[in-house]
Amino acid sequence: PKTHIKDQSENQRVFPSLPPTQIIASYPLPPTTTPTMSDPKKINVAMMTSGGLAPCLSSSIAHLTAYWAEALRSGKISSLTIRMYKDGYKGVLIGDSFLVPEEEWDACAALQDLGGSPIGNSRVKLTNVKDCVARGYVKEGETALETAAQQLIKDEINVLHTIGGDDTNTQAAELSKYILEKHGGKVVVVGMPKTIDNDVFPIRQTFGADTAATQGALYFENVVSESTANPRMLILHEVMGRDC
Repeated sequence: PKTHIKDQSENQRVFPSLPPTQIIASYPLPPTTTPTMSDPKKINVAMMTSGGLAPCLSSSIAHLTAYWAEALRSGKISSLTIRMYKDGYKGVLIGDSFLVPEEEWDACAALQDLGGSPIGNSRVKLTNVKDCVARGYVKEGETALETAAQQLIKDEINVLHTIGGDDTNTQAAELSKYILEKHGGKVVVVGMPKTIDNDVFPIRQTFGADTAATQGALYFENVVSESTANPRMLILHEVMGRDC
């Protein structure tokens, strides 16, 4: 299954500042394995946005940045770095990322009022090795999952937030499972369910779906009567969101 919400006791012990409802696509450390971090309160966080566009990518980054900054300031964690991987899983595979300076964390609140994604988007799939090799993201004979895992370990990432929809979080689950099995669970992968399709199980309402539906209805309301002006006019109003 894509989600393992019931198996989060170990994640909560290692990362007490993460609320249980946020851990969507992570796998617990096995009972016989001790945490690999020397100090579980020293956290290196990374974020990426992936998949189709939705009206919440920028605001999700703003919210997560504020959440972790508050965790540091309230003493729940002792140190924090925030890294952004550019263009979704592509950035993870090729190591294209940047650290957000601490003095800029509060300024990220401005992203609440912006659309798009300030760190770029892509539809790269870690399980599609042939495509990753063809694009030059992975060397011939290597797997995308191993390349991504090695990059996260190299960057000393403890928590990776994958902001995306069904495909993104399915890939996140695969990556988290792979890291657990091959590298002892060194990275907790946390899926942020954003999609206008509202199809991330078991989330009842994904980020972006309500805004997309509301704005789509408003647009239709504004143009629906235009066809009365001319008998030769035809209005086609195409909408998305298969599970809204």
